Amino acid sequence: MDARLIIQVIFNLLDNAIKYTPKDSVIEIKVTPQDQNVMLSVIDNGIGIPDENKPHIFDMFYTGNQKVADSHRSLGLGLALCKSIINSHHGTITVLDHDPHGSIFRITLPTKEVALYEE
Repeated sequence: MDARLIIQVIFNLLDNAIKYTPKDSVIEIKVTPQDQNVMLSVIDNGIGIPDENKPHIFDMFYTGNQKVADSHRSLGLGLALCKSIINSHHGTITVLDHDPHGSIFRITLPTKEVALYEE
């Protein structure tokens, strides 16, 4: 796993959560081992993502109709980049609704033990 790329994915997801949720929102990061995988979730209690936007949010240049907190539109590259990085690591990234409101971005990555040889 390329740690720098995975950190970039987490940064992008947190950056989006901060941009698209109201001030004083709660943003959580959860990491859970799951059989041969690890599941990482970024959870917020913002306004959520409309169902009609969900199939497209990982498409390059897709911005939906939301504006960020500073009223500027994003370029629509961040989530597309996240998906590309996760796919290159043989993982998945999905978006789910957080009850009662907000979003959950869930990443699943395969894990395997690595043997280190030190002299």
